[in-house]
Amino acid sequence: MKTIIHNKFFEFNFMLFPIWILPVYFGISNIIESQEYVFLIFLILFGETHFASTFLFYFEKKNHHYIKTNLNIYVTVPTIILILYLVVGFVDFKSAVLLGAIASGFHVTRQSVGMQRLYSLSRNTFYEWVTYASSFLFMFVGFCRFWLLDLVKGFNINYDININYFISTNFSFLFIFVVTLFSIIAIAEKANLKKRITNLTGVLIYAPYLFVNNIYDAIIIGVGAHWCQYLAINYKVYFFKQKLDFRKISFIIFIFLYATIMALLGYKYNFDKVINYLILIPLSGQFFHYYIDSFLWRFSDPHIREVVGKRLFS
Repeated sequence: MKTIIHNKFFEFNFMLFPIWILPVYFGISNIIESQEYVFLIFLILFGETHFASTFLFYFEKKNHHYIKTNLNIYVTVPTIILILYLVVGFVDFKSAVLLGAIASGFHVTRQSVGMQRLYSLSRNTFYEWVTYASSFLFMFVGFCRFWLLDLVKGFNINYDININYFISTNFSFLFIFVVTLFSIIAIAEKANLKKRITNLTGVLIYAPYLFVNNIYDAIIIGVGAHWCQYLAINYKVYFFKQKLDFRKISFIIFIFLYATIMALLGYKYNFDKVINYLILIPLSGQFFHYYIDSFLWRFSDPHIREVVGKRLFS
């Protein structure tokens, strides 16, 4: 079986099946009364640090010439995308947030598929489609539970049912059945155990949308698994078996400064609607991450394969 992280405990809990974040999150929530502070802690430690890790590619000296020769991909286009996103946000804030949620869903699911490929000896598109299907089915339920009511109110449609209750009680069990079936099929795949576990993680990553009462809980315990995986692979690429010199220490300082600032600007969106527009700043950084990340892990590119791929599989 392939090994990405050589410490078995760390690999299992951060790469293969990072479900520990669920009991730890709710355990801390029972200790700390303020839900928004618990959310902020996890957002800083895992969420925004994972977004900040994207910039490590730009800081690495070996990539500077490559970036200059691909300036449109790594500088010009993302700059234009960020400007357009901010314009959309100021014109129609809810559309920008929804657009960010859609981009996040696609990005997270792509990484889940990418994780499965890391541990595969050969590509199996069936299980990749299983991951896409289950993720978007769960996100559809989440959309109905947390967004549909606001959408209905926006169109001034009269309704006499509790949409959240109707959706969660009438469709959740169906989705649980379907995705559980998919999970069993994925586990039964004739592949190594690590590949089967990453299949299961990819299938279930958005499952919290079915049962949590607050969308920010689903973000932490669902997307949080994605954050753990991303931080682990970046650790392997940029820090594993490398000297912890001043440059590497400056990388770590940057990551936590960026994470703290962005988290403080954005976390209040879930708790205080007065300062909505502040979230456009971290959302812009997240949009940058979604775009750039589609290029940073393309092992078909010789430079990426040499600088990123070799370190990841070393």
